[in-house]
Amino acid sequence: MIRKDRELLARLSALNTYLGEIVVELLHRQDGGELPADGLRQLGGHLQRLTTDLLARADELDAVVIDAPG
Repeated sequence: MIRKDRELLARLSALNTYLGEIVVELLHRQDGGELPADGLRQLGGHLQRLTTDLLARADELDAVVIDAPG
C-alpha cells in the first residue's frame, strides 16, 4: 500500500474512532432541542474534506492504465 493510501485510511480511521464522541457532544450541546450549527458545520467540514479526498483517490485509481503483457 502506498503512503498516500495509508494516510487516507489513517484519517478515515481517526474520524471513525471519534465519531461517536462527536455525536454525543453534539447531542449534549443542543439548545432547546436543536443541534449547534457550529458543531454541525465543523463535523460536516471534516466529513466533506475526507469524502472529497476519498473520491479523488478513487478517480486517480480508475485513471491508472496497466499495460498488458504483449
